[in-house]
Amino acid sequence: MFAPMNVSTLKIKLFLFSLFLLGVFTTSLAQETNESGCGTIINPEALNYLDSFQSQIKSFEEEFHQLTSISNKSSSSKNALVPTINSIPIKAHIIRNSEGNGGLKISELQDAIDNLNAIYADAFLEFFLCDGINYINSDNYYYDFEKSEESQLTKNNFTPNVINIYFTDYVEVTDGNSLCGYSNTFGGPDVIVLKNDCATNGSTLAHEMGHFFSLLHTHGNSNTKLTTELVDGSNCDTDGDQICDTPADPQLSYYNVNSNCEYTGCETDANGDPFTPDTRNIMSYSNSSCKSHFSPQQLARIYAFYKSARNYFECPSFYIDITADINQECGESLTVNFSDHSAGAVAWQWDVDGDGVIDYTTQNPTHTFTTGIYDVTLTISKATNLKKSSESKYYNTKTITKTFPQFIKVGSIKGLSLNETFDDFEMASDFGWTAIDITGNGYNWYSNSGKTVTNGTGPAVDNSNKTSAGTYIYAEASGAQPGDVAEFVSPCLIVNSNNAVFNFNYYMYGKNIGSLHIDIETTTGEYIKDVIPAIYGEQQTSQNDPYITQTVDLSAYANKIINIHFRAVRGASWDGDIAIDDASVSGDVTIFPNNQDTPVNIAIYPNPVNGDILYVKTNDILNLDYEITNLVGQQFAKGHLSNSQINVSDLSQGSYFLVLLGKNHRTIKRFIK
Repeated sequence: MFAPMNVSTLKIKLFLFSLFLLGVFTTSLAQETNESGCGTIINPEALNYLDSFQSQIKSFEEEFHQLTSISNKSSSSKNALVPTINSIPIKAHIIRNSEGNGGLKISELQDAIDNLNAIYADAFLEFFLCDGINYINSDNYYYDFEKSEESQLTKNNFTPNVINIYFTDYVEVTDGNSLCGYSNTFGGPDVIVLKNDCATNGSTLAHEMGHFFSLLHTHGNSNTKLTTELVDGSNCDTDGDQICDTPADPQLSYYNVNSNCEYTGCETDANGDPFTPDTRNIMSYSNSSCKSHFSPQQLARIYAFYKSARNYFECPSFYIDITADINQECGESLTVNFSDHSAGAVAWQWDVDGDGVIDYTTQNPTHTFTTGIYDVTLTISKATNLKKSSESKYYNTKTITKTFPQFIKVGSIKGLSLNETFDDFEMASDFGWTAIDITGNGYNWYSNSGKTVTNGTGPAVDNSNKTSAGTYIYAEASGAQPGDVAEFVSPCLIVNSNNAVFNFNYYMYGKNIGSLHIDIETTTGEYIKDVIPAIYGEQQTSQNDPYITQTVDLSAYANKIINIHFRAVRGASWDGDIAIDDASVSGDVTIFPNNQDTPVNIAIYPNPVNGDILYVKTNDILNLDYEITNLVGQQFAKGHLSNSQINVSDLSQGSYFLVLLGKNHRTIKRFIK
């Protein structure tokens, strides 16, 4: 028999048991809250940055839908084309306590990446671990990391041009509020921070990566107000998450989603219609165990934002980089010699014409193109373990893929009819023009309407329409490095007038404007830098100032075919956007072919230089001096050309200009070492 118990003892035990149950319930509730808690803050600047890419995003979303159609066909036909999967490097930073204990397990990290790849495969993206794991031993960052400490954490623990993900035991964005993690949104540093037990729940990493690639919460950008998106979808493209195939969401949570992932709330929208949200959408605040998928339009948005704004990623030891000895031709055919400069590759697969078919498996192929504009895709493999047997040279390989859009252009020619307002451009590389990030740090030219993403720089309107609806082309300084170079190259222009001029308008407003240079390249091999004096620094004093018109005399290029290069050099900081608009060629006297002397023909080889000597081949011009400069004009070498060769052993790897100077002749050739 049990010993007798008095009433007081029973009351105390019941009270303690009640406290125990309350603690269990509270702990369970808190755990669910933490798993659902997202600390990502999408501020107006980030939204403006997203808006600045809208024209490119729309174009790439259409490309995504075409690829999806191809992918669906491939599942039913063995002859159908398979879309390219784009490879994105991740740098994992595992935070442990000061003694080096704790932290995310390697197996857990791999499972998290595998799960992420399973979800993002439908966006034609995959993620891979770059250069192993960086361990950070710090009690402060492990037990009590706050977002305000991010700059201190990343100062010595950050890899440029990859997605840096930090795994820790505690994440706090606002005081006293532990969350699952956060992502720096579009326009910010490439950083995601995750709490360890959330990183392994199957949805939080995919959720924060969704923010990284521009997705909003399905309930919209406010966590405190009911969404203004209507259930009938009439404002789906402007309210909520601004995506129309995700149902309006009244902000899901553990309060209104049951264990069967069913919505149990009774909220109604402004029209009185009851909400029917998707409780399984990854970008919702539903229970983490419920969240499993993106909608088709969310996948399209992820793909489009990657292609337009996040396409600069490369792992330092394993990345793809290519060059071509020529990538634009004004005639009807072009033979291109491709050069692979990738790191870590042991095998290559080239699709040089964008048809999804592998054309070459050699490292440096040659291909002849006919009229058209072509994407070039390269897949490389590296060996992670050697197997010395007759069966296979390698038994464990990793492959990554990168597409270079509109890399080859053949047959795009314009003459005195060129009168480009850029109003029909969805992206800078439309209609035969080419935007090139020369230094590879994300500095490039974009099409835009209205203000640029950064306050205090760039125009507010275009030049021709004088409205925020008109389109101009600009070099975006945010996210780039001082001295970075971006080129915007015209289609092939036939200068068929002896008094032709090139006109354009420019806008250079901002405290840290770099410089704008105009170069001309001819089909006879000349590359003339700064055909007009370079334009340095701020030229407008406010966004109310008009564009400035500039004229370039083309009479020296009569009867030649040329490309005009707008070369922007980034200034010291982010407030240095450079814009151009309304480019045109005019002239009134036609020049016909005659028996003029053959232009000087100078060739250099090998290019890229694979040794110490660069050879120069000329047609009987023996007395030449030379200079070697980088893309911004810094001189590295000079001398007199002797025996048609130049020793370049002292040059580091990179891109250079070789300037050859004769008595009445000046030729510039670009080469790579």
